[in-house]
Amino acid sequence: MKAFITLALLIGFSVSSNAQTDLKTIQEIEKVCSYYLDGGTNGDSVMFSKSFLPEGTMMYMRNDTLKTVSLKQFMAGFRNTGQKANRKTRIESIQVFGNAAVAKLTCEYETFYFHDLMQLLKTKDGWIIVSKIFHREDKVVSKPN
Repeated sequence: MKAFITLALLIGFSVSSNAQTDLKTIQEIEKVCSYYLDGGTNGDSVMFSKSFLPEGTMMYMRNDTLKTVSLKQFMAGFRNTGQKANRKTRIESIQVFGNAAVAKLTCEYETFYFHDLMQLLKTKDGWIIVSKIFHREDKVVSKPN
C-alpha cells in the first residue's frame, strides 16, 4: 500500500510538472527508467541495457575533470551478476517537452547517493535514454555521542 501511495504521489507530481503531458507518456518514460534502476539493482545487464541508446553519452566530473563515456562502453562495463545491490532507487521527477524528456533519478546506497539526470528522446521504437549525467553525493555520517 505504501508503494502504491508513493507511486500515486510521484505520478501526480510528474504530471503536474507539465500539464500537457498525458499519463501514458509518463508511464512509458517511467518504464524505461525502471529498466535502468531495476536492472542495476538486480544485476540484470539485459534489462539495464534496454534503457539506453548505445550511441548516447554519459558525462560526469572526476577530480575536477570532465569525463565522457559512450553509453555503449557504460553498458559493456555492467556485468550480469544476478546479485541484488543494497540500494534504494526512486524516480524524483519527469518533465516532457514533445518528443524530449528529462528524468531525475536517485540511487541511495549506505554511504552515498547517485543523482542521475537522464535525457530521453521518443523514437519510432519508443522512449530511450540518449544522455546521462550524474553526481555522487556522500552522506553526512553523524558520530554517536
